[in-house]
Amino acid sequence: MSGGLPKDWEKTTQKYINELQANPAKIATRKASQNTLNAYGPLLPELLGGSADLAPSNLTIWKGSVSLKEDPAGNYIHYGVREFGMTAIANGIAHHGGFVPYTATFLMFVEYARNAARMAALMKARQIMVYTHDSIGLGEDGPTHQAVEQLASLRLTPNFSTWRPCDQVEAAVGWKLAVERHNGPTALILSRQNLAQVERTPDQVKEIARGGYVLKDSGGKPDIILIATGSEMEITLQAAEKISGRRSQCTRSFPALDRYFRRPG
Repeated sequence: MSGGLPKDWEKTTQKYINELQANPAKIATRKASQNTLNAYGPLLPELLGGSADLAPSNLTIWKGSVSLKEDPAGNYIHYGVREFGMTAIANGIAHHGGFVPYTATFLMFVEYARNAARMAALMKARQIMVYTHDSIGLGEDGPTHQAVEQLASLRLTPNFSTWRPCDQVEAAVGWKLAVERHNGPTALILSRQNLAQVERTPDQVKEIARGGYVLKDSGGKPDIILIATGSEMEITLQAAEKISGRRSQCTRSFPALDRYFRRPG
């Protein structure tokens, strides 16, 4: 009930993150999120998941998930098509204590959950919101399911931490910090399509937790600074490669702007 984490939490999660960096994989960040749940879930009996009728698409069911429909002592709620109800219920669960609720739907459908999501920020509810099918790429469902302004809205909401990872490593760091956050909600913005993993040094892996960090730097004062998040990181690195040798440049990844601007120093 105290909300504390297991003694081996830091060691185990950091080991997992380092293993991901050492074993690159081109996968969707929604799949990376599920893999991370499988890695972190056994450490967190207080995790209580759920989805608004999109669990197979959100990939929020992990190996230890047990539906409350099958077992009242389970740890996964099938909310049905009720994004607002799901988010509001999770706010109540968070304030009850003893649980860390995570909810899931498509990023576009945050529109239906908006008031409850905003209240989570106002009430400093410890809720993790998994929003998948984010990208500049158009999915199979067409423009009705393509999020455009939703990301900006979440980033602008006070006390809302918004993570948009570019690969499986940033996704694992985002989940770690979301679990560790006690004073407000965290949104994990995840892709449907596969994303290439970024090359990083051990120091750069540590820098991810800052919310923004340098990936490529040609040295000296750059002519161009390239900044990207999420699925656009791969495209931006390709652009950086094309101008390499002609312009000095610095490429940065910013998975969590709010965290970067809150950092000390």
